[in-house]
Amino acid sequence: MPNTFSPNNDGSNDIFYPRGAGLDRAKTLRIFNRWGEVVFEKYDMPINASSAGWDGTWKGKKADAGVYVYQLEIYCKNGELISYTGNITLIR
Repeated sequence: MPNTFSPNNDGSNDIFYPRGAGLDRAKTLRIFNRWGEVVFEKYDMPINASSAGWDGTWKGKKADAGVYVYQLEIYCKNGELISYTGNITLIR
């Protein structure tokens, strides 16, 4: 998973989404702001599909630059379910 993204429509790192080889799909992806509010949540999400990821908005507006926490449950091609927690920095 990347640890930074910049949703500024320059065509590079504009969307935060799970990617990698050997992965089937994400069971859940949740992103929280520093107050613990869920700013993005998606279920049964495809892997390597930027169109399914977080575009850096919350409640229809640009989210503030800063550090966010994500929780990800992801199915591998072999059926194993793996859980990840990490930080993502949104750069404006």
